Amino acid sequence: MEDAGETIEHLLRIEANAAVQEVEFAVKRVEISKALPNTKEQVYMNLTTKEGQSFCVEFSVQGFRVVGKTFDKLEKQHETQYFETIYALLDHLSPCYRRSFGDALASKLARLQEQQNMDQETD
Repeated sequence: MEDAGETIEHLLRIEANAAVQEVEFAVKRVEISKALPNTKEQVYMNLTTKEGQSFCVEFSVQGFRVVGKTFDKLEKQHETQYFETIYALLDHLSPCYRRSFGDALASKLARLQEQQNMDQETD
């Protein structure tokens, strides 16, 4: 049986992996750090924005924040405010993310409209 600490660590990892999958389309690279210790308190991620900027990001119950400007490296001087979601963090860091997110949303809406039109034609 898992204890509460193992459960929290497991949930953080699940959420971190989901965040990685959700933003892959809008960044050059994103991954869970294999070099930094991921614990029940935090999971570290490395990401490179479409603009080419690299960041080490901490994910914890407080949210997401930049903790370094190099993969797998914690740098106190680069610690920033916490963001509630990975989307809010990327919106703050990357103008290209905003465009990619808007383009992806518009594309999904267009596909939904096409599907509705096809459904109406078959009725």
